[in-house]
Amino acid sequence: MMKRYNKTVSHQDCPRKGRTRVSSVAQDKFIRVTCLRNHNVLLYCFFFQQFSAVTEVFVPEIAENTSETKNRNSYRFQCPYAGQFQCKFTSLVFEMEGKGEVQYNLDSWYCHPLDGLSQMQPAGPLYNICCIEGSITHLHLPHCEILTEGNQTELLVAHFAGENIEILKPLKMTETHVIISVEGLSLFAIIKNIFYSNNISAQVLLFYEEITGKQSKVKLLIHLLPRNVPVEEVEKRHKHSTYYETSSMCKLTPGSKYRLYCDPCVCQPKAATFDCDYGPNYHATFAMIIEAERIKVGLLDEDDVKVWGPEDFLPSGKRAEFVDEHRTELIQRVSCVLELADSLQSQKMITREMYNRIDAAETSQKQMRIMYETLQSAGVAVKEEFYKELKKKQPFLVKELESGPRRA
Repeated sequence: MMKRYNKTVSHQDCPRKGRTRVSSVAQDKFIRVTCLRNHNVLLYCFFFQQFSAVTEVFVPEIAENTSETKNRNSYRFQCPYAGQFQCKFTSLVFEMEGKGEVQYNLDSWYCHPLDGLSQMQPAGPLYNICCIEGSITHLHLPHCEILTEGNQTELLVAHFAGENIEILKPLKMTETHVIISVEGLSLFAIIKNIFYSNNISAQVLLFYEEITGKQSKVKLLIHLLPRNVPVEEVEKRHKHSTYYETSSMCKLTPGSKYRLYCDPCVCQPKAATFDCDYGPNYHATFAMIIEAERIKVGLLDEDDVKVWGPEDFLPSGKRAEFVDEHRTELIQRVSCVLELADSLQSQKMITREMYNRIDAAETSQKQMRIMYETLQSAGVAVKEEFYKELKKKQPFLVKELESGPRRA
């Protein structure tokens, strides 16, 4: 059985690669030139494509878990027509030829090592993609590189097909994605050279667990991860913890050490090296036990320069207290009341009748007074959801009120 080696070359390399020569390539085509040499098959890929600027964002269906996917999500997208569609959870973009159905999930790098590519490393999650109906013409994979003149990191795409690995050079690289043309579907992932160690776009994710006992305590878990790791995948792995939504984006350097600033708590470990963790376990980088009502958390590099935060962390229950404490200020200053009501109503946390009352109110202050009627009768869970949505919509207002003196 012949072993297959795949290599990507540019158009200029064609005359030097055997007797096969490409003189011209039509636009919007994907051409493969295969040469047999010493019983090995070398595959050369040429890409030419113009891209659409219009992308529709969709929320995928979460499929039922199987024994193989019990600790990760399996997504389904029912495509209604031809176009370019971006998954809200994974940031994958599918360019569809027409109506169709796409199923996809994250797979484990441990099961698919980069054999024979010792100088390459994963630069993104490994996606298992299957088109049940219709056809995907191009695939956009999210990356986390920071594109500058000084950062010349070359990203490639590994396509796992059976026991073979096909290395594809992207058609195009944008600030957020690499774009490839696809024929067969299976496993795809971005890879890069192990010697590149530039800053990347990263994220700091907070999860917490209530500790039952005589004293109220919370265990806070802090994850340092590349930006292109979907939050939903980390949530799935840590289903007994609650995700605490905050401003998570930052820039980190793989291989560098960072330490957590936390007042008034102490975290473990004191410092940790940032590695590009693409699962499947997503172990926490730092952990701490919290007894205080609120703490400030931030991330410092080896020179004690702030790279993220500080952010206020309020354990569960304290967010509901925030809504009660700052009633007067929130009634006067919240301007996005209807957007908050939209979110609560879509989750069936407020009734349609109450939503209509808020919508009919003439001013935002009147809308907020009606909203408070609902919050007072709905309970702690709805107040906490209101707080979470408010922090998304008006983060500076929440930060100002949290930083100010607490009311008696």
